[in-house]
Amino acid sequence: MSIQDLHVIVVGAGITGLLTCQGLRKAGIRYSLFERDVSMNYRSNEWTMAIHWALPLLKETLPAEVYANLPDIACNPTVGIHSGLYPIINGETGDLITGVPYKDGLRVPRSKMRALCAQGVNIQYGKALVDIAFNESSNGVIATFSDGTLVSGTMVIGTDGPRSRVRETAMGSAEKAAVTKFPIFHTNMTVSYGDAEKARYVRQKFPTSYLALSQRSFHAFQSISSMPDGPDHPESWIFHMAMAWLGDSNNMMSYPERLAMIKAKAEGLGEPARSAFMWMPDDTEVHKADISYWISQPWNNHHGRLTLVGDAAHPMPPYRGQGLNHCICDVSHLLKGILGVCDGNTTLAEAIDVYEKEMIPRGKEEVSCSVENGMMLHDWNKIQESPVFRRGFKPMDGHSSVEKESVKA
Repeated sequence: MSIQDLHVIVVGAGITGLLTCQGLRKAGIRYSLFERDVSMNYRSNEWTMAIHWALPLLKETLPAEVYANLPDIACNPTVGIHSGLYPIINGETGDLITGVPYKDGLRVPRSKMRALCAQGVNIQYGKALVDIAFNESSNGVIATFSDGTLVSGTMVIGTDGPRSRVRETAMGSAEKAAVTKFPIFHTNMTVSYGDAEKARYVRQKFPTSYLALSQRSFHAFQSISSMPDGPDHPESWIFHMAMAWLGDSNNMMSYPERLAMIKAKAEGLGEPARSAFMWMPDDTEVHKADISYWISQPWNNHHGRLTLVGDAAHPMPPYRGQGLNHCICDVSHLLKGILGVCDGNTTLAEAIDVYEKEMIPRGKEEVSCSVENGMMLHDWNKIQESPVFRRGFKPMDGHSSVEKESVKA
């Protein structure tokens, strides 16, 4: 199959879908990208994400002119891409428990990463997927959207997140594709103190981010998110804050009620976490995150005409910093398979089978590990046994070849 014959339908314009289309665009492969929301970041609140072991794979995937802008969107642009230790501290004392090593990584705000990956990509907004039909000839697909749009293509790639509509088709039912709620009350906040002295103080010891683990079995997280007016104007700095503990996630409290609950917990913390949370302005919007997961398992790829990538394939709790890295890894591996089809080295069915035979076990292992890690990090007696303490940010042992490949790249 030549490049001219290939038309890839991508459903979901989150970071993973945009990365997929960047790789397709770089290779000269025709694509159509559909997003159910009416604009970028339409329903999303902000948070930050870490890119570490998958950074070399990201460089392979993005066009050079897009990748060149990556350091500019770093949460802490004064350091950009760098190696170091991610600090995990004792919430009550502020002392370092451990530093998780990483090589050539960076933390980015979700909105800026999305905007970077959207450069040069054509996105068709307001398109909610309704159905995918497969031709009896085993060649081609037709995707139908809620506004009546019908699009025919060679294959469909589901990049439509944890509650993937494409995954429902792949699994044959919504029930089999349904996520499991992680039993945690997780909050995210975007905060600007509007005070240079306070902003400098809360990041003086940990310039980019830290995770504070409390002996009372909850975690508090802070990261610089952006510096709108630059590093010399700390009064404008914006921070991503999070606090979470195991328990019922169906909390219907108002923002002020959630903020009061968070500050009550923060009173017992040591510095800098105590001040970071106690100084949050009274009008801070405390968003409740819906943390859920789905254990990756084989699905019907209809002879290579349908597959899943990223959170559609392996939605996981964020407590080992792996989600975005595995999304990048998926995209890299899938694109290599598709390019092999274009070069005539394999069929589409064979390429997708090879991709899924590597990705599905890797996703299953990482989702399971992230669930385990999330539980342990909220149990003071077990934190030292958790995967993030034992393994750090590296891919799990069963897939160490992924790490080796990214190091070689």
